[in-house]
Amino acid sequence: MNTGIKTILTFLFVFGLLHSCSKEKSSSNSQISSLKKIDSITAFINQSVNSSLGTKETIIALEQSLNLINSLEQDSLRMKYFSDLSYKSISIGDSLFFRKVNLQTQKLASVLKDSSALAEAQWDLAIYFNQSNLKDSAYYYYNNALTIHSKLNNPNKIANLLYAIATVQTAVGDFSSAEQNTIKSLELYKALNNYNGLYLAYNSLGNISNSVGEYNRAIEFYNTAKTYLDEVENSESDKISITNNIGVSYNYLENYESAERNFQMVVNADSLKFKNPDFYAKALTNLATCKMSLNSSENIEPLFAEAIQIQQNENNSFSEATTVGYYAKYLAFKGDTLIALEKAKKSVALAEKSNNTEGLLRSLDFLTIIDKPNASKYAQQYIVVNEKLQKDERTLRDKFARVRFQTDEFIEKNELLANQNKLLTREKQLWSAISVIGLITAIAILVIVLQRIRNRNLKFKQLQQESNQEIFNLLLLQQGKLEEGKKLEQERISQELHDGVLNKMLGIRLVLIGLNKKTDQESIDQRAELIKDLAELSEEIRAVSHELSNAAYQNVSNFIESIKALIETFRKATPEINFNFAYTEEFGWDNILSETKIHLYRIAQESIQNCIKHAQASTIFLNFEATDKEIVVSIEDNGKGFDSNKAKKGIGFRNISSRVRKMNGIWDLSSTLGEGTILTIKVPLTESKNKVA
Repeated sequence: MNTGIKTILTFLFVFGLLHSCSKEKSSSNSQISSLKKIDSITAFINQSVNSSLGTKETIIALEQSLNLINSLEQDSLRMKYFSDLSYKSISIGDSLFFRKVNLQTQKLASVLKDSSALAEAQWDLAIYFNQSNLKDSAYYYYNNALTIHSKLNNPNKIANLLYAIATVQTAVGDFSSAEQNTIKSLELYKALNNYNGLYLAYNSLGNISNSVGEYNRAIEFYNTAKTYLDEVENSESDKISITNNIGVSYNYLENYESAERNFQMVVNADSLKFKNPDFYAKALTNLATCKMSLNSSENIEPLFAEAIQIQQNENNSFSEATTVGYYAKYLAFKGDTLIALEKAKKSVALAEKSNNTEGLLRSLDFLTIIDKPNASKYAQQYIVVNEKLQKDERTLRDKFARVRFQTDEFIEKNELLANQNKLLTREKQLWSAISVIGLITAIAILVIVLQRIRNRNLKFKQLQQESNQEIFNLLLLQQGKLEEGKKLEQERISQELHDGVLNKMLGIRLVLIGLNKKTDQESIDQRAELIKDLAELSEEIRAVSHELSNAAYQNVSNFIESIKALIETFRKATPEINFNFAYTEEFGWDNILSETKIHLYRIAQESIQNCIKHAQASTIFLNFEATDKEIVVSIEDNGKGFDSNKAKKGIGFRNISSRVRKMNGIWDLSSTLGEGTILTIKVPLTESKNKVA
């Protein structure tokens, strides 16, 4: 009996020992398997970023990585490698694969409530949209990532996201917001002693300054950025980029000697042609255009030829469109008009193919000069492209504003919810304490507890009331902002209706009065033209009502011709008045800012109308004079004159004063009874220039 029991116990012990060894072996095998998978995932991901692989091999490596990640049992490991794969797959060129991985990453991060991983996945998505030129989507996801990282209080990532948002805002022309976000990132980078971040921020401020015409300020920012690069390892390529940017600023300032020195340094940089051929080609183009501006006797055609050849080899039609456009100008400068015309048309085709809007506008403008028979067609195309560009940029800026507003609302709601949760948590803790105390201390202490509950409830109601008042104040503030915006829009529409629509209607009415009793064919034709003008006028009214923006009617493409057409309209309506118009012919009137052209056109229109309606003049003289520093416009009549102090109170002269102020100019009205009136306007000269940046 004892022997049998011993035998059974021995058997059970051996069986248990073997089972235990088996489990340990199984667990060990599982760990080894996981380690092998991790090594394989890392190898496949590293293999996918190998530049020597083709697209097909890269995608195969990433697909294998994805399959292995999905087979991992630990969620934390899957999360880590999903996040890594999402970032690495942005630049492979397979958008479907990236979106699939990124979506899985976001879903897993949401399930695991991993805010950091979710923010990184949204950041990856923002980079993808930015590379795809979908700026509104990029801004949205950058903003989402920033909101999450702000809660996590990660200053380095907050700074990087602010910088990324600023670059998107710069791309769509929202320079004020871009500057604000760049400065915010700059302050964080300084606190972190992040020299590379400081370089990026100062370089961004330089780019913004260039975009708004503050070229000397841009050079200061670029030089500051360069000092921080001295503290960054392997920064030679960034130093070359800064040197190029400084050259561009000097080019804008027309300091071509300094610009040429900087561009030459870029071209001479060690092995740049092989390390970064696209940038080298851009530097060649900058150098060539700079030499052209210096009227250099050097043959710069080889510079253009080499740049174009590199861009063709790199399949970079975007940059090629820019280079070919400048090459066309160089050929025209040499007198080879036929080939210049051919190259300009090629530049247009390349720009349209690559969505190079800036290059397209520059080439269309050049074609209006060298292809006179088709100048009208190119001018019309220029207007269409330019208006679309402005409309698109305005739409994006509006979307950005909505995202900012929604984000602010979201943050405010979260803060309110957080405060409420804190109150609820404290109340729960209090109830727990009360329950414990109530069990221990009995009825006597229960009275005190109940009193405390009442006090807490009163405090809660008070806090709730304060929160409600805060929300009410925020709503009042928002309503005030909306009312202020509405008032500004009403003032602008009133001004535009008075300056544009009413003046045009009066001009048409005056012409129709003169044609009412005429039945000859010429009068009939003129009436038909006036009917077309009325149709265009209705479109302008609709544009003012719907667009609420100056961009909707910025259609002055050839400024002097537009002024002449305006005068001709009044001449037909009032044949008894003699109109004289003079202007500085050698000055490039079309190069002044579009806003300035619009303001000067409206002022001329209003002034002539005043002369016709009130002055009883027989002669009206307009003079547009341009010097090196300013534009001087004078409008004179030989009418009956008036008290100029009283006249300045009218809406017409208030509009003139408003427009002159917007151009940073000055104006003077001189009138003597019986001797006529002189209106003089002086505006600082600001020309729009386009260079390779």
